[in-house]
Amino acid sequence: MPNALLVLKKKLPRGLFCVYQSRPDFDLIRVKQTHSAIVLNEKKANELEADGIVGDSVSPIAILTADCLPILLLGEKAHAFVHAGWRGLHNEILRNDLIKKINPFYAFIGPHISSAHYEVQPDFKANFEQNDAFLDREGKLYFDLSAVARAQLKSFFPGITIEESEICTFSNDNFHSYRRNKTSERNWNVYIP
Repeated sequence: MPNALLVLKKKLPRGLFCVYQSRPDFDLIRVKQTHSAIVLNEKKANELEADGIVGDSVSPIAILTADCLPILLLGEKAHAFVHAGWRGLHNEILRNDLIKKINPFYAFIGPHISSAHYEVQPDFKANFEQNDAFLDREGKLYFDLSAVARAQLKSFFPGITIEESEICTFSNDNFHSYRRNKTSERNWNVYIP
């Protein structure tokens, strides 16, 4: 298998956040993602159904996305890595007790679909009370996933520092986007502690 193409590398306060176009050729911890609000300890995570992983090991951790938010949270002694789509945010995955226990001080939101390309139907508004997450442009309604995530992070973890990638998976061809072309391919977001 050829080496996976690295399309993003960001240095964090602790470790690296990388995005590959396909599975990198090294061992990593991951879960079978289901658009849920389930978070597991990394010791139980491998291939179980969940959308978040919490732990303190030095093993690389992967979250797969194709428009959803990959969110990495750092606490003093542990980290959490979360796949947060609209369902996960609606069900407040970031409020999970395992994530709360690490007392996050820093969050990085990786590449995801921007509000410029995330069109939704009017009835979708019932899922979120946060009106500033919706934009009405030329008679169409668009949703800002990261605005909801940032608001939740600030609410759940006062004083947290939040950084965000400016990369839109829909508009950047280096990244897979389900909304752009219904691909079954995924972006391999990897945290290397």
